[in-house]
Amino acid sequence: MFAASILAIAAAAPLPALAQDQAARIAALEAQVNLLMQEIQSMKVEQTQQAREIRQVAAAPAPQVRASSGAQQVAVAEATGVAPSMQGLLRTPPSPGVAGHPFYGALPDGRETNVMATGNPNVRLTFSGQINRSLNTVDDGLSTDLYQVDNENASSRFRFLGESNALEETQALALFEFEWPVNGSLDVSQLEQSVSDSINRTFNLRLLEVGLSNNRYGSFFIGQGWMASDGTSEMDITGVTTPMWSGQTFAFGGMLPTANGESTDYIPRRTPPNRDDYASEEEYEAALGDFSVASGNFLNVFTLGNNLDGLSRLVRVRYNTPVWNGFQLSGSAGTEERYDVALRYAGQTDWARMAAGASWWTDASDGGFDGISASGSLVLTSDQWWNGIGAAIQYATMSFDDLDNEPTTWMGKLTYTRNFWDIGRTGFAIQYSKYEDFWADGTDFKLYGFGFSQNIDRIGSEAYFGVTQNEFTVPGYDVNDMTLYQAGLMVRF
Repeated sequence: MFAASILAIAAAAPLPALAQDQAARIAALEAQVNLLMQEIQSMKVEQTQQAREIRQVAAAPAPQVRASSGAQQVAVAEATGVAPSMQGLLRTPPSPGVAGHPFYGALPDGRETNVMATGNPNVRLTFSGQINRSLNTVDDGLSTDLYQVDNENASSRFRFLGESNALEETQALALFEFEWPVNGSLDVSQLEQSVSDSINRTFNLRLLEVGLSNNRYGSFFIGQGWMASDGTSEMDITGVTTPMWSGQTFAFGGMLPTANGESTDYIPRRTPPNRDDYASEEEYEAALGDFSVASGNFLNVFTLGNNLDGLSRLVRVRYNTPVWNGFQLSGSAGTEERYDVALRYAGQTDWARMAAGASWWTDASDGGFDGISASGSLVLTSDQWWNGIGAAIQYATMSFDDLDNEPTTWMGKLTYTRNFWDIGRTGFAIQYSKYEDFWADGTDFKLYGFGFSQNIDRIGSEAYFGVTQNEFTVPGYDVNDMTLYQAGLMVRF
């Protein structure tokens, strides 16, 4: 009995120490739990603050953006065959025109672009451009030769576009664009198959301007840029523009039509050497030889016909109204007393998308000129087989104060585009153009063409092929027909 009591006392002796250890562990656990609760509470406070900031941003008045209608966005997207996924971002309606200038359009939903570093954190800078190279095989009626050129119906170029929305509804814009057409198709000819380095190594400034664009009041630009009439001969949303364009003669405009039975193979545009002006036959032959190797002394394709696209690009001021029900009015005043006004439209129905433009332009100086340009295009939309059939037409004419001839150009084109493969849109086109009285009264130039293009969207490219048959009439000359076979690749970035 006594032994049992001793054992019971011995067994009970350590219990107070054990209880103390357990209490200490419990206190430590409680401290850890309290610390975790404090961290959780801190996280909740931080999340509440973030949610409050997000709600404040969402509730803040955003710039009142009135995006282009779906039809206008499509018109801008397809104006030069540029796929929407390859365009830059601008949050205002198309500023220089409803169509024709692909980076003046809204970005598709879900598309993001990288931001370049700038010296001003309020400015978004976009760098973009294209390289367009082609192989031209030309049969001029006397020989057939191959030329590698920069296709100047969409020349190689790059641009910097700066945008700022610091003034909320008003967006500030700044634009540089440079062209670098190495062996340009307007320079290469039978006499100069490789253009001199002095030309090839020279940048051509296309655009240098600043502007303000407001959804309510329109947009204003100052600097070298598009005159209001520029693009009004080129309204084309068919999607097949690189191989068959309203200005298709840009693609081989430097080539020289050949003539039979003349002292030279080509048609002089300047007075050739006169035998009576030289003392000897040797001197005359030397002068004639010098004359015969300079391509600028002879008529080229571009001189005999082009699309008369208004006043092109000049140092000017320009104003564009907002887009009203698809219509936009523009006016500009440039250097050398040149002025123009233009009206553009883009819209859609249940069965088609369409775009059109018209302009009047003038050089008011002594010995100047006046002109009008107009063009239009549509693409059928349906779930039937005719979905993707398109057309484009163009007319332009001009008259000179001091010359009798009145150059006139006509163009008509039929197209068919469809996404046969996942790589991008496929397009076919047939075209007819006629150019009258460009060099002098009675000159005539007819162009018949077929074109094919294949977009490869994942690499931002368009492969194309075209054939044009060209017939020339120049009073006093027996001019040969010219055939152009063109294959090229344009990469946009």
